[in-house]
Parts: sequence; structure tokens; C-alpha cells
Amino acid sequence: MSTKTLRGLAKDYAKGAIGKDVYRKSRAELIKAIVEGNVAVTPIDYEAPLKPDNDIEDAITEGIQRDKTEITAPQQKPSRPVAKNDSPVIKQNVKTKVNNKKSPFIFILVSCIIVISLILLVVLFYPKPPVSNSENVSETSDIASNSTTTATDDDADDSEEAAAGETLMANFLREKNWSEESINKFTDAWATLTAEEKMSASQTKRMQRMKDSIYKQFLEGKALASIDSEKAKMKQQKLIDFAAAIGIDDSRLILE
Repeated sequence: MSTKTLRGLAKDYAKGAIGKDVYRKSRAELIKAIVEGNVAVTPIDYEAPLKPDNDIEDAITEGIQRDKTEITAPQQKPSRPVAKNDSPVIKQNVKTKVNNKKSPFIFILVSCIIVISLILLVVLFYPKPPVSNSENVSETSDIASNSTTTATDDDADDSEEAAAGETLMANFLREKNWSEESINKFTDAWATLTAEEKMSASQTKRMQRMKDSIYKQFLEGKALASIDSEKAKMKQQKLIDFAAAIGIDDSRLILE
């Protein structure tokens, strides 16, 4: 081992002169030799630091004191307190409040003036209708009112005429009784109605429901033909006669 100090080994390892394994081995051997006393350890004699001269020390002290003197700000005399009433900020706030109070009243006043002006313009410059036109309008309105009254009276009469037959059909459909007795009873009651009442009732939606209900019963009778054909045909014929009695012409009601 050429290097006999730990510092030398460390420098050689840092420079790459020796490998990691060689460094560890040499370091271990050197430490063992130092412990056993085979290698003498010599303390390193470092030079003592230089003390600054008195002139330099005085210059540094003087510079520090000068910097402190420059940093310290001179004390200012307290200024005279400003009176509350003389403060410009307070005066500005007071003026702002006064202006804010006046703003809504000014806005309302201006709005009223504009509205009144518009009303006057409409009254003064809006064209008035000629007298002849107004008379024609009044005559037209009278004719329209008379025709409306006449139409209303006619509608009332029609509704009264349709009400009798419609009530009769409504009661029959609500009972859902399609027996021969019930059908004969309805046919007799229908026969007591006047021709106008029958005509008015035939034009209502209730008559259409009556027509559909009769056809539904007719289909049910046709379905029974496979069980009792004679009875089914009798029921179907009864429904055809019933429809004809109340003025229903339905091409679907045909016996096969």
C-alpha cells in the first residue's frame, strides 16, 4: 500500500486512481494498523486565522454606525388635526347623499312630464272617424246583434229538440240492457218524439255512439252462431229492425 493516510486514500478514490474495492480494503488495513500502533498518526498543524488590524476594525465599526444613522428617519412634528366639518371627504359624502335624495324626485317629475306630453299628442293629433262611418258601424252592430240573437234562439230551439232524443239514448246506453223488452221499450218511447226531435237527435254524437253499440251487439250475436245459429240470427235480425226503427242506416248490419 503506497498511500499511508486516510486523506490520501480518499483523494485517490475521488480521482479514480483506485477502485471501490481497493479503497475499502486499503482503508480497513490502514485503520487496523493505526489501532494496533503499527502506523503513527501525526496531527495536522493548521495555520491560525489572521486577526484584523485595528484600523480595519475601526473602519468597519464606523461604517455600521453611519448606516444606522442614515436608516433612522427624523421625527416629524404632528400636524394640526383637521376639523370634522372641514374634511373634504365628509363634504363630498354629504353632497353625494343630497344628490341621491334628489335623483328619484327628478326622475318621477321627468316621467310625469313625458306621459302627459304623449297623452296630449294622442288627443290632439289622433284622427277622428267620420260621422257617416260611425253611423254605418252602429247599423252594422245592430244587424250583427239581431242576427246573433236569432241564431242563439235557433240554437236553443235545436238543443231543446235534440235534448229529448239524446236523453232517451243516454239512459238506454247507461243501463246496458239489450234484452228484447228493453229494446221494445226504447222503440215505443222513440216513436212518441216529433219529427224535428228525431232529426235533431240523429245529428248528435250520442246517435253515433248508439250506432256503434248496436253494431257491437250485432258482432256478439254473430259470434254465437257457432253455438246456436238460430238464436244468433234472431238476435241479429232484432238489432237490424231496432236500428231501422230509430233511423240508423248501417250497411254493416247484414245477415250472412
